[in-house]
Amino acid sequence: MNRAFLTLAVLGAAVIATTGAQAQSSTSSADANPKGLMSSWTPTAEASYTKSVIQRAGYSSVSDLARGSDGSWHAVAMKNNAKVAVTVDRAGQVSAN
Repeated sequence: MNRAFLTLAVLGAAVIATTGAQAQSSTSSADANPKGLMSSWTPTAEASYTKSVIQRAGYSSVSDLARGSDGSWHAVAMKNNAKVAVTVDRAGQVSAN
């Protein structure tokens, strides 16, 4: 009985140690936000989303997409066979400059 109890205790400790190590290594501090939650929103994803907003507004061939210091996005796009400078403000409104 003591031998069975000892074996069970050793196996339990090994499982707990392995589980704790996996939990600690599953997320790095660089991938987690301050609250410890994973964030999939990256600058690349944001730019891709902004490009799709411009395209849904009727523009094509979106290029030179860059974020301004005020949080708005600026790009060059085509509409009616003309090159147009466009801006997407923080509210998501697309306007031609």
